[in-house]
Amino acid sequence: YCNVACDYCYLPDRDDRSRMPHAVAAEAVAWLDRHGLAADPLSLVWHAGEPLTLPPAWYEEAFAAIAAAAPGVALTHAMQTNAIGIDERWCALFLEHDVQIGVSLDGPTWLHDRHRRTRNGRGTHAAAMRGVAALRRHGVPFHAISVVTAETLDAADDFVDFFLAHEIDSVGLNSEEVEGANTASSLAGGDVRARYRRFLDRVLERAEASGRLSLREADVLVGQLLDEGFGRTAGNDQNTPFAIVTVTAAGELSTYSPELAGTAHPVHGSFSLGHVSEATLEDILASPHFQAIQGEIAAGIAACAEACPYFRLCGGGAPANKLAEHGSMAAAETMHCRLVNQATVDVLLTRLERRLPQAG
Repeated sequence: YCNVACDYCYLPDRDDRSRMPHAVAAEAVAWLDRHGLAADPLSLVWHAGEPLTLPPAWYEEAFAAIAAAAPGVALTHAMQTNAIGIDERWCALFLEHDVQIGVSLDGPTWLHDRHRRTRNGRGTHAAAMRGVAALRRHGVPFHAISVVTAETLDAADDFVDFFLAHEIDSVGLNSEEVEGANTASSLAGGDVRARYRRFLDRVLERAEASGRLSLREADVLVGQLLDEGFGRTAGNDQNTPFAIVTVTAAGELSTYSPELAGTAHPVHGSFSLGHVSEATLEDILASPHFQAIQGEIAAGIAACAEACPYFRLCGGGAPANKLAEHGSMAAAETMHCRLVNQATVDVLLTRLERRLPQAG
């Protein structure tokens, strides 16, 4: 369930008020541990819809049930929130459990409220900023994630000014994607890639000049380039089976792009691979249903590897975007690739190359 109605939302069931039973939350982590899939530490992301529509007490019980079900698993909790519901009670929970907080914030009021509105059509910026103020009062660290639309591309300075003025020093950019229930994007125009590059170049220029604004995309790319294994690994988290495991409120398991959990496929049907209380990893891997999905995704990775000069950096794209844009996960390039991967790489590498003569 979500308490707002963003017009670019990909979720098909944001009116669904189902609550995940605490036993399902506990079984999900126990399932990962039992099958050797729990990373150290295991990152649990409470996402999809608005996680703060449930009360803090629900999470207190969920965290305790999870810890009891998998006592040997080191955990980190994260929540992506619109911040509207954040108050002192939430801040106490975040601090007690060291919850990593991402706030969905698209920039200044006029830009944010154009797309992120309540179910009654009112803007949500003022309420979100009250939540941000509560986080600040209680010393809760957070970062922002912004959805970039066509309007954002023409407002790079307004965008950066907002985050600098409010001392929000860590920002990630999510392009307005064709994905799930969102079947169209304002970024689908012909000249958008060039505009996106100009926008990103200006944002990075301003961020560097500020000396404190960090852009997730730049940090991730530089990390990839400095990694000793660069260019020698295949795939990415979204197209590698069980790198990401998504569990619905009802306890249904899926993998690959999390957005697939709410998607119906014309050939594969549901992307559910079984229930956490019944399915085993061995049975899933052996099932024709999983093998058909994996085969289609593998074909898409191979198509990217054959045709795309950016493959070493993106690892073959996201199945959810391929399915939404092309109707098949065996496809190659998507609009999301052209912007989030290709244009970002072009801008960042160009900026790095400009510095080479200065660095000798």
